Amino acid sequence: MKIKTTLNKRTVATRMAIGNAILDELEKQEFSSIRVMDVVRTSGVSRMTFYRYYENLYDALCDYLDIIVSGYMIEGGEVDDPGVYMRLEHIEFSLNYFDRYSRYFLVLNRHGLYTVMIDAVNEYMMKNILPQKKLHMYELYAYAGGLLNSFLKWEEDGKKESAHNVALMIYRLFNHSSQVPEEHAV
Repeated sequence: MKIKTTLNKRTVATRMAIGNAILDELEKQEFSSIRVMDVVRTSGVSRMTFYRYYENLYDALCDYLDIIVSGYMIEGGEVDDPGVYMRLEHIEFSLNYFDRYSRYFLVLNRHGLYTVMIDAVNEYMMKNILPQKKLHMYELYAYAGGLLNSFLKWEEDGKKESAHNVALMIYRLFNHSSQVPEEHAV
């Protein structure tokens, strides 16, 4: 997989335009039917620009998620403190942050591209959290998959529960306790 991940604003904007164009195309047709020409036409970038970054459309979808996750790490404080990830406030932040990109997650899930999302989540946990925490990788896989699945279900159900209430349920499950810190009790 060839992905050039320079993070200047211009390249990120171009890469996001390509990712959004793929989502636009996915709303009209199956992933296997989308051609690079469809994406470059929709995104307004040249074919040469597309291939400067990616070998194929799948790489572009993965890169789009990498950009989302990079922003998540910065905004969520995980760059400075990887230990925040299982705290109640951070679980709620995660739900709200990824809600900004719900279109990406829901469209991929509808098209059976769940593996793009779960592979990225697992890779993120193994690369960024496992080395910092004294947890077993199976605990991280369970947490990552649980958070992703809960997020997707919350979105698909129209977010009937508040992000805070969903975060509380996830927090209780993964902290092996029905106890919630007093300042977060409902």
